[in-house]
Amino acid sequence: MSIAISKDICPAGGLLESFDRPVNAVVVGASGGIGAAVVELLDHCPNVANILALSRKPIAGGPNIKPMAIDLMDEDTIADAATYAKTEMGGVDLVFVATGILHQSADQPEKTYRTLSADWISRVFAINATGPLLVAKHFVPLLPRQGKSV
Repeated sequence: MSIAISKDICPAGGLLESFDRPVNAVVVGASGGIGAAVVELLDHCPNVANILALSRKPIAGGPNIKPMAIDLMDEDTIADAATYAKTEMGGVDLVFVATGILHQSADQPEKTYRTLSADWISRVFAINATGPLLVAKHFVPLLPRQGKSV
């Protein structure tokens, strides 16, 4: 998915200007609509040094974009991405989680309590709540102790 982003959206001193250093960013859910737009926006910002773009299916990379596959249901993949961010990027300044699930093609949104199942509720909770918490578990320790982080 590609969106039209003006090259002027992030002029020098523009977006993220309150950071006093080049920004290392992580976008979780980089292949979705919101995540892809955030990656593209960050890629146009001159003060963004690196973007770790995490998703189930890696997106196209670029000079500042490192795509990597993760699965929110597999903590090891999240830990591996955090290890990469620490060793190869030196840490992170910004973590943006753009993941979530409402329904799948076979599982339409609930219109009645009769359509609920324990398996579906467990999967939705795992992706919408547990996954982002595991991202926090592994990435919050990489945020700087001094200065700004988001």
